[in-house]
Amino acid sequence: MRFLAVALGSALVFAVGADAQEELFVQGNRHYQVGDFAAAIEAYETILSAGYQSAPLLYNLGNAYFKSGDLGRAILSWERSRALSPSDPDVEANLTLASSLTVDDVQPLPRFWLVSVIAWWVDLLPQPVLIGSVSVAWLSLAGGLAVWIVAYRSWIRSLGARIAIASGIAVLVLGNSLLVRELEIGSVERGVILSAVVQVRSAPAADDNLTLFEVHEGARVRVDQRTGAWAEIVLGDGKVGWVPAETIGII
Repeated sequence: MRFLAVALGSALVFAVGADAQEELFVQGNRHYQVGDFAAAIEAYETILSAGYQSAPLLYNLGNAYFKSGDLGRAILSWERSRALSPSDPDVEANLTLASSLTVDDVQPLPRFWLVSVIAWWVDLLPQPVLIGSVSVAWLSLAGGLAVWIVAYRSWIRSLGARIAIASGIAVLVLGNSLLVRELEIGSVERGVILSAVVQVRSAPAADDNLTLFEVHEGARVRVDQRTGAWAEIVLGDGKVGWVPAETIGII
């Protein structure tokens, strides 16, 4: 697996106390490189607890958890990294490897092709790139309209109109993707099982007679609802049941 020894990026640079958090990130990388994975995890988690987050940070945290033998938290960290940077091939490779090591062989139900296409499009670009693209499209739209309004020559006005139309389409398409992602429209709460073995029950109660099946560390689940200390989960193959909420790490 590749190990990222890079700065946290703009999310840390512009925040109060960013220098201290970046130094913690560097320290965590050093601990990782010498094999002190517990110290690396402590450094990375300290950054997260301070409210700082980035795809590289979560990627490295996942690597450290994986090296320390905590498969559930490794998968959780990589899933969170993928949520921030969906197109990172190294995150995908690590998740594929981790999936091959989980106990549960969950065969996901087929998704309607249109839903898959929409999900692919919404997650195609990393969030910073998407925000930058929408900003550039807005500026191009404003510039094209200004040229179309003030230019005297017909060919320049025509060029401005074309730029405005193309930019308007880009704003519409990319802007909608950004809106869907920011407002989490149609999104569901997803999580990862962190405990070694969890009894899935037919009702939110600690009664072994209600046990339906077991799930194991690293299994991805959808969280449909919560009742007190219990959460109703749905596996990719459609199985449904209740587990203690504390056994799930939310992506």
